[in-house]
Amino acid sequence: MDIDAAGLITLKLMGRPVSPKTPEKLKEIISRTPMKFILKGIMTPDQARIAVDVGASAIVVSNHGGRVLDHTPGVARILSGVASAVKGQIVVLADGGVRTGGDVLKMLALGADAVMIGRPFSVAVLGGLKEGVMRFIDRIRSELIQAMILTGSKSVGAVAPSILWMKS
Repeated sequence: MDIDAAGLITLKLMGRPVSPKTPEKLKEIISRTPMKFILKGIMTPDQARIAVDVGASAIVVSNHGGRVLDHTPGVARILSGVASAVKGQIVVLADGGVRTGGDVLKMLALGADAVMIGRPFSVAVLGGLKEGVMRFIDRIRSELIQAMILTGSKSVGAVAPSILWMKS
């Protein structure tokens, strides 16, 4: 661990320096690439607004699976506030805790434009290679469609937050 000239702590992960970036540094990095730039690890509305201001194309609301700081809130807990702060200005992706099609629907209802699924795909690959992944995708798709039908959601783009608190 080192402290740079600006007083920022730098860690080395896999031999590469990793440190927080100032908005100015992010803007500079983003301006140097013709590709879309996605910022991962966004956990607050303020961080999401900064991502918009620096020109990011998308954000990933993620606590990195709780591996980095195990006391941080889960993505589902903070997603609504983060998404509300920047909805329509930047693509909002949710990453964390998604295991079923119902989980996908909940993240969409909380404001995500799309959902990332990591660990279950790793398990599917290890357990069944291509066939395992195809089965997992089929299962997620089936569960999502079933959840959409049961909540009256006509499309993934029309999932209403009210489905989370449906009255019977």
